[in-house]
Amino acid sequence: LFSPMVYQEGETSIQAYDETSLLKGTSEDVVFEGADPTGDELSTKANPTGEVYRSIFLVVMPIFCGYATLFSMQGEVMQAMYGDNADEPTIFGIACSMLYIGNLVFRLGHNVVFGFAIPRTRVLISMTSMALSMWTVFSIFVWFRDPAYIWMVFVGYGLGGLAIGTFESNVLSMITPLGKETKLWAIIAIPVGINVVNIGGFLLLGLWPWLQDNPEAIQMSVLLFCLFGIIVLYVRLYDKCDTITSFSVTEFLYAFKYWNEWIWLIKWNCVAMMFDMFFVSLFSPGVILYIYNGACVEFTLTGFTMNSFWFVALYNSFFFLGDTLSRKIFYLVKLINPFLFLLFSIGGIVMGLLDITILVPLTALGVSFANGSLYTQTNRFIDSEIPERFNLVSLSFWLFVGDIGSVVGSNLISFLSTWIKELYNTTDPISSSMC
Repeated sequence: LFSPMVYQEGETSIQAYDETSLLKGTSEDVVFEGADPTGDELSTKANPTGEVYRSIFLVVMPIFCGYATLFSMQGEVMQAMYGDNADEPTIFGIACSMLYIGNLVFRLGHNVVFGFAIPRTRVLISMTSMALSMWTVFSIFVWFRDPAYIWMVFVGYGLGGLAIGTFESNVLSMITPLGKETKLWAIIAIPVGINVVNIGGFLLLGLWPWLQDNPEAIQMSVLLFCLFGIIVLYVRLYDKCDTITSFSVTEFLYAFKYWNEWIWLIKWNCVAMMFDMFFVSLFSPGVILYIYNGACVEFTLTGFTMNSFWFVALYNSFFFLGDTLSRKIFYLVKLINPFLFLLFSIGGIVMGLLDITILVPLTALGVSFANGSLYTQTNRFIDSEIPERFNLVSLSFWLFVGDIGSVVGSNLISFLSTWIKELYNTTDPISSSMC
């Protein structure tokens, strides 16, 4: 029923599980002490010197730059196709949702669609897909500024969803044998990649008129960055990332028969991740863009006004700070009940709903701190407690459940922003319009 799963170290292959040993959860040929090594135990054997491969940072970062470009620059794409001040057509919103739908489908679907490939090959496929996504959106700006080409938005955002849904779990699984310090560099690269666009992009859009007129320069820059990341992966890491369990379609499907060896162990992490991603989708920046959507933002109590682009950049800076610091801090401490991290989200959201503008950045800080903490702690839990043969499927399932929360949250943004405005007894933007 199962093909053998093989660990490879340089030119040495160690057959870890044949069909009998996999079904029984034992191994006769494995060289590790103990029958069923975890990810941490595998990394001790595969990387005994503890070498840290910091170049993984340049592999992970461009993918998440692309992800941020897709979800944060939808307005610029719509303007290119439909002109200034146009209301968002329903078909355009559906096309952009392909990013989230593709992401959700390929969280688990990569194990089926790309079942022929090992994790490092799937990483290359996903990076190529993100590069193609950037090229498709770039082409809309340059050559296809017409609603008749709405199908290109479906394609561009669909490729982006395929890329991010396939990439994340496979790259984390791929580098598991390289050790937890290498994985920490990959985990930190995620918020850095997102906020290079969310912060840097919005700052440049506010300061540089040429970029406002030519936003496609951002897509082209990310495309080139993705190609650079592919080169870094192939030159620096590709031959070092083959010490991992292969995972065919049959093995993926059959893994669910042994749910008590992995799903049961991560069940609370999955539930907490679903609530966490629900909050993240609503407040990163989510409803903030709809509530504070005037030409500028007036800070309550002080009367100070700020360009709305800069306000979003400030908000995203706090999100970056919380997400990055928490990943570093909680990667190195003992495992904590995952639901405790959601208290940071709840506290931050309360701050944002007090109608005191100066406190709104604390919403970003609280929600992001919870997200980074939960993300990094669950990665440590999977590496230290889950058998390595279930490493990839555990990461995939955990991220899939989390994306259920993000899909629900993203579809409530418009409703909740309207409700919050009504809560404050106004139909106008809560921000000032005196710029």
